Amino acid sequence: MAARLGRLPKGSSTIRVVSRVRSNPALRSEDFVVPGLFAVILMAFPPLLTALAIVRERERGSIQQIYTSPIRVSEFFWGKLMPYALIAFVEMLLLLVVALCWFHVPVRGSIPLLLGLSLLYVLSTDGIGLVVSTWTRSQVVALLLAIVLTFMPAFLFSGFLFAIASMPPAFQAYTYLFLARYFMAISRGIALKGIGMAHLWPQVVLLVVYTIGLFGLASVRLRKKME
Repeated sequence: MAARLGRLPKGSSTIRVVSRVRSNPALRSEDFVVPGLFAVILMAFPPLLTALAIVRERERGSIQQIYTSPIRVSEFFWGKLMPYALIAFVEMLLLLVVALCWFHVPVRGSIPLLLGLSLLYVLSTDGIGLVVSTWTRSQVVALLLAIVLTFMPAFLFSGFLFAIASMPPAFQAYTYLFLARYFMAISRGIALKGIGMAHLWPQVVLLVVYTIGLFGLASVRLRKKME
């Protein structure tokens, strides 16, 4: 009867239900969007640079000098990979500085951990560009293929624009094919939630496996062309 009248019995305490956002209590869009941009931007530009690295030499004909030289496949592979990986890592440093100083995004987790995992992510994205460059003979084709394989999936299937949990099950499974999904969880997890390797190790392991697979495929393709 007391519940029907909207009154509580004597001696009972009032219970209030309050909703709170733990990761982004101020609901600032910058705090959510900027860490996601780390994954999108680093997926957009490094593969384009490495995709054009070998194709440009193939179009000019200078690649034949490398094929006939005593240079090893590993030396040629890392010689093409490391300069662009270094450029991409410097790009990540600039993005982090802009996020902290311009947008005032609070990074609640370990910044060295974020930079270390971003280096792994940069190497993997450059690996995609090298694989593309071994399959194409034109810079235009390499450019378009790199965009289709990296930039577009980074926007659509990484969780940047659309929450992966809201996608149909088939599309949720499809997102596992793209690197940006893993680093999106890493960057937002470190920046917003302050979590570490204890929670991020599944994404890190998948990122490592993906990187090793890309390096192996690119090395096999280069070895076939240089033998």
